[in-house]
Amino acid sequence: MFSPLKTIHIATVILSITGFAIRGVWMLRDSPWLQNKWVKVVPHINDTLLLVAGIVLAVRIQQYPFVHGWLTAKMLALTRFRAWT
Repeated sequence: MFSPLKTIHIATVILSITGFAIRGVWMLRDSPWLQNKWVKVVPHINDTLLLVAGIVLAVRIQQYPFVHGWLTAKMLALTRFRAWT
């Protein structure tokens, strides 16, 4: 059964990927939309919600990085991706 927390986590993942793609297109087209303050702030808010929801879900299902391989891989990929963006 889906919990509201899992729904929030999945929704923020979708928003993060979609926003990243849209901002990439805007950057390639040299769009003036990139200069809007909300375009710079909203991704940080969304990514914070995504991270918090992910941490709470991991604690709730008792899955921890460096104990469970899939979560370790996910966290390492996340840190590498965030360093790249």
